[in-house]
Amino acid sequence: MPNTKQNLVGKVFGHLTVIAKSDERGTQNEYKWLCRCDCGRLATVSTGQLNSGQTTSCGHVKARNLESGGQHHQSLLGDKPPVSNKTGYRNISMTKRNGRWRYRVSVQYNRKQHSTLVDTLEEALAARERLREKWWPGYKNKDKL
Repeated sequence: MPNTKQNLVGKVFGHLTVIAKSDERGTQNEYKWLCRCDCGRLATVSTGQLNSGQTTSCGHVKARNLESGGQHHQSLLGDKPPVSNKTGYRNISMTKRNGRWRYRVSVQYNRKQHSTLVDTLEEALAARERLREKWWPGYKNKDKL
């Protein structure tokens, strides 16, 4: 049985510091706590989420990773191909369309895939750069990994 007398005020859980017990209750009548994140935002989090480590920020950490050009996305743009890649170039694969082999260039951004088909490897490399510049804001300004 969970400890209902637990006082979390003043304790720190990742980026969150508990500042008060909330009047709000969770869906299973569990206590919730008012927390201040390192970024300054307030968040209401249940005892279980804090103690288990399931919630450690207001969400700003996840949002920062999703920003355009963030380190998270830049790592996807490195030129090292995955081990399963047969062309030797990242974001470029071979596909057979209408009985002939073509190069497929595909760049992903915000969970959307942007791709094109070309006939030669040189065209594929140029198309990859165009797609990266178009769909990855600030791509040319970042150091490639």
